[in-house]
Amino acid sequence: MKGKHLKVLALVLAMLFTVAAVGCGGSSESGDKSSDGGDKKPIVIRIGTTVTPTHSYSVVAKDFEKEVEEKTNGAIDIQYLGGGVLGGERQMVEAIQRGDLEMTWTSDIGLAAVYPELGFVNLPYLFPTYEDVDRDYINGWVAEYMTKFCDEKGIKILGYGENDFRAVTNSKHPITKGSDFKGLKLRVPETPMYVDFYESLGVACTPMAITEVPTALQQKTVDGQDNGAIMTYDYGLYKFQKYATRANQIYSGMQMCMGTVTWDKLTPEQQQIIAEASKKAAAAQVKLQRENAEKQWKEMADAGMEVIEITPELEADFKAIAERMYKDPKYAELYGEEIMAKIQEVKGIK
Repeated sequence: MKGKHLKVLALVLAMLFTVAAVGCGGSSESGDKSSDGGDKKPIVIRIGTTVTPTHSYSVVAKDFEKEVEEKTNGAIDIQYLGGGVLGGERQMVEAIQRGDLEMTWTSDIGLAAVYPELGFVNLPYLFPTYEDVDRDYINGWVAEYMTKFCDEKGIKILGYGENDFRAVTNSKHPITKGSDFKGLKLRVPETPMYVDFYESLGVACTPMAITEVPTALQQKTVDGQDNGAIMTYDYGLYKFQKYATRANQIYSGMQMCMGTVTWDKLTPEQQQIIAEASKKAAAAQVKLQRENAEKQWKEMADAGMEVIEITPELEADFKAIAERMYKDPKYAELYGEEIMAKIQEVKGIK
């Protein structure tokens, strides 16, 4: 009898062992991903930006997300996080270098906050037209230089987008020549280069954060401000300004950046998909940004603002100041002699 009990016990144990073995070997049916081809958790790539949900960055991000996720069969999960929820541009650029964030779409000003040497791209009147931008910046020597520079710093620039041309608005009088700036109190970006440019025109510069500008204009603490169409429109600054001059005095681009820490974790196929989708998204963003700027200038004009195109006289005055800055030794020291020599060559300055 005792032997019979032992045989039954052995049979039960054998059955339990068989069930356990099947369970351990059946992970492909359980939903967890294994190294031999089961379901894996997708790679999460967060894209951090500081812009609003209606901004051109945010609009094209939807197609970018869809394309990457479809072409990788869900192996990559794109998560777009705008509005500065992950920090300012400088913080996010530093985060992708460390690998704390996977991707950021940032202005060149954000990159220059980490690497001041790249600030040369915002020199006044360097790219006065879209033709100059497309030829020299987005598809030319500037993109080549920035891509190589950032690659050496652990940042992959995968696409070149656009922010805006800057303009000047004021409540005093139309600006059609350099002398019209004299005596104006203008809000300008908190960057010494911008202050240098405007002080050369006789402006009393007042650096301040964009969030303070509406109140300053309304209370006439300043007469006007330097900004592009989108910021002027979105913040309602045109409501307190009678005149705007589309001088295109300063241009700002956008870079779609991924840290090499993240990039190196992707397969070659995934890298190619991300790279191609980035270039497509960048081209779409540039097109949309330019359409939005034109639309908003028209809406501001319809609302009563006098929108003035740059005149030959103002262009000549800007060019003279810009050339002086291109030759200034302090900018050669800041941005590098090679870059400033290249700028002088491109602009035909002797």
